[in-house]
Amino acid sequence: MTASIPPGPPPQGAFVQGSPAFSGPLPQEGPSLLQLLLILRRRWRLLAITWAAVVAAGAVYTFSQEKLFRPQATLEIRPETPLVSSEVVDAALRPSQLMWENYYRTQEAILTSPTLVQAVMKSLPDVDRDYKDLPDPVRAFNSKVEIEKVRTSFILKVGFVDKDPVKATAIANSLVRHYLDDANRRLRDLKSGAAELLSKETLPAIRAKVDEADQALQAFQSEMGFIDFEVHYKSLTSARQAFDARLTEIRLRRARIRAEVDALSTYGANGVTGLFNPGFHSTQGLAPLAGQRSKLAADLARERKVLKDKHPRILELEEELGAVERKIRESIEGTLHSLQTDLKAAELEEKTLLEDQGKVDRQIRDAGRNLNRYRRLESELASAKEVYSSYVKKQGETTATTGSTLGSVRILDDAMAPAVPYRPRVLVNLALSAVLGFLLGLGLIVVTEQIDGRIVSAREVEGFVGLEVLATIPKLSRAAKGGALVLDESSPLSELESFRTLRAQVLTRIGRTGGGKVVAVLSPLAGEGKSTVSVNLACVLAMEGRKVLIFDADMRRPVMSRLAHAADGPGFEPVLRGEIQIDQAISPTSIPGVHVLGTREGTSSSAELAGSPLFENALRYARDRYDFVIVDSAPVMLVSESTLVARRADAAILVVREGQTGRSAALSARRRLETMEVRVLGAVLNCSHHSDSGYGQYYS
Repeated sequence: MTASIPPGPPPQGAFVQGSPAFSGPLPQEGPSLLQLLLILRRRWRLLAITWAAVVAAGAVYTFSQEKLFRPQATLEIRPETPLVSSEVVDAALRPSQLMWENYYRTQEAILTSPTLVQAVMKSLPDVDRDYKDLPDPVRAFNSKVEIEKVRTSFILKVGFVDKDPVKATAIANSLVRHYLDDANRRLRDLKSGAAELLSKETLPAIRAKVDEADQALQAFQSEMGFIDFEVHYKSLTSARQAFDARLTEIRLRRARIRAEVDALSTYGANGVTGLFNPGFHSTQGLAPLAGQRSKLAADLARERKVLKDKHPRILELEEELGAVERKIRESIEGTLHSLQTDLKAAELEEKTLLEDQGKVDRQIRDAGRNLNRYRRLESELASAKEVYSSYVKKQGETTATTGSTLGSVRILDDAMAPAVPYRPRVLVNLALSAVLGFLLGLGLIVVTEQIDGRIVSAREVEGFVGLEVLATIPKLSRAAKGGALVLDESSPLSELESFRTLRAQVLTRIGRTGGGKVVAVLSPLAGEGKSTVSVNLACVLAMEGRKVLIFDADMRRPVMSRLAHAADGPGFEPVLRGEIQIDQAISPTSIPGVHVLGTREGTSSSAELAGSPLFENALRYARDRYDFVIVDSAPVMLVSESTLVARRADAAILVVREGQTGRSAALSARRRLETMEVRVLGAVLNCSHHSDSGYGQYYS
């Protein structure tokens, strides 16, 4: 037996795909200002306690420290510069100039060297008695020496920390004076050694290099005959240019002769071909003959128009024309012979010039190599002389300043006994403690938020999930009827009013639609009170005289029949199998005006059943016969069919439990519903501990 509900179009007012899905925009990526304020509002006690504890610890540490004094002397320490400047800088000395940046560090190491410290302690008997019995006197002494750098300058401030300001002053002054004496001694030793090294080793070696470079240059000049390489190279270059000019001239002449030969060779037997070539007219003697031939040819043509071919006059003109033709040909042959002789002479001269030019090119290459070698040897000699001259100047400078003191290090200010303690610095330490406590408190808040991200207020639902809270439901007290959390007229007014508020919000937001209204009640995870909210929402809707059906769509773990005390019946399973009709599966409950349609036992094929046409027909049947249909679906983040069920409803409500539901889970549930285009009216904050005040508390 199958269900008798034919499929049809959805009723007017039902949710249609593409309609607005959410009551508010999704929260932006990353924390917003509202979310930060909500986190601070929730965790301000942790921040305050951490800040107070760190400040208190800083205060205790500051005021428990003994009073210490730090007198300090001021030194000017700059790199030593030569008294005599040298124009030539040896490339081997350039790396030392780049090491001046480490000069500060070197002087600090000297100021705390064991030799200098022991000299200071021996000069002050009281100090020597204080430190000589310690395991490491030098280390203990240096632990109280403080060297302060003045940036972008050559200033060092040397201080000594001690309880006795007079003793600390004496130690600081003795330390800088011993440092200055030691620096002068080291300078004298260094310059004496440098002068001796320059005289005995460096200068003789450089002089030997100068002599070696000079001998190499002299040997090369002797080998080449002491010629002037520059003049020789320039003369060869000039000869090469002269060869190029003469070769160009010969080639032009050869081309001209060849053109004349070609022009005269084209002269034809008809006396016309080649006659107008410029080469023909440039040949001496050919131009008059050519004019005479043209005149005779014209006379012959004129006479032939009058006389016959055998006329004596015609024969006379033809004989004269033939004689001129023979003279022209004899002249051309003679001219061609002369031109060919000139052409051969030009070609021979061109060949000779090319051979001579090749010889000059080879001489130029040899001269260029010799000139480069001469310049290199000359440059090596000049460089060796410059290095030698530079080291001679350095030797003179070093010898002149051997007995002088260090002018680049001097004491600017002696240490004076301070009147104000150096430690503790109360204000500085307290300020640092306050900043550190605030930062540590913020860090603990971040760590705590990563560990515990549960929702604890309605503002957090709006700030982190982006849904408006329709109602805040307090933790319900158990009623007398079997201990079920179902409201009735005898329930506490605060609990009853919270669901009445939810009812008013649902009725206002779902709008005016024809037929029954289907509302899906969802939750992100299990155990958040979704079923309790569903049954009590149905209860308060029925209190106004409406017919309400609770559709238990959580077919994996159905609880509505037990929660609403429904009468025994066949359940929804036979309807989905097509064994009975839908009206036979609906059971009345102990709540007036409320019926239940649901399964008795869970099934593993709930996802397939929720998507079947029978499920959709059952929902359409309930919409046609009831004012409200409350669909209690499975948790959104745990099962797949809950979004399919919610998609068939007019609207949905997301239930979150205070102190249990995580923000990420609630936001993920909302995004999953958005993907399926489910219209979410808002959220319900369940099991709240902040709703026993106000209207309900006053009137109870």
